[in-house]
Amino acid sequence: MPVKSKKELPDIAAIARNWAKYKGTSLRSISRKLKKNPQYLHQNLHSRDVRPSVLLALSDFLGKNLFEYYLELLPPNVRPTAREKELIQEIEALKKELKRVGEERDRYWEKIGK
Repeated sequence: MPVKSKKELPDIAAIARNWAKYKGTSLRSISRKLKKNPQYLHQNLHSRDVRPSVLLALSDFLGKNLFEYYLELLPPNVRPTAREKELIQEIEALKKELKRVGEERDRYWEKIGK
C-alpha cells in the first residue's frame, strides 16, 4: 500500500546527541563504550538510514526508546504493538467486568434499601 503523504524522517542524530547530553555523555563516548571507533555513532546516525541494531544499542545505553520517533510517522491503525493490542483487549474485558460488578452492587443496594 503506498504512503499517502511523505513524512520527513526524524533527525535521529540530533535527538541522540540531545539525549546523550542530557545523560551527561556524548556520542563519541558512547561509541567507545560500545567498543566501536569514536566516530561510529556519528557516522551511522547521519546516514538517514539508521540500522535497527544501532538504534537498539543506543536506546539501551541512553535508557530512551529512540524507535518511538519513527512510530509517530506510522498511521494510527498500525502503531500499536501486538502487546499493546493484548493490553487493550484486557482493559476492555476488565471494564466490562467492572460494569457488571457495579450493576450487581446496585441491585444489591436496591434490595437492601427496600
